[in-house]
Amino acid sequence: MNMATGFDRRHPRGVILIRVLVTAWLLALTGILLAYGYWGWALVTLAGAAANIVWAYRVCRATMR
Repeated sequence: MNMATGFDRRHPRGVILIRVLVTAWLLALTGILLAYGYWGWALVTLAGAAANIVWAYRVCRATMR
């Protein structure tokens, strides 16, 4: 299944960079939430970070051959 949309195909490096930066932000937010004891919200942000990095990897594989 091809995960790259039209914008992903035209600007793959920019899309991947933004996804990696958003993943880093979500991981930092997860750490902050865990420090304050918000375990449920931390799991939600962790799941978002995991999905985001997987999507970036799939875009990379689909566009950079």
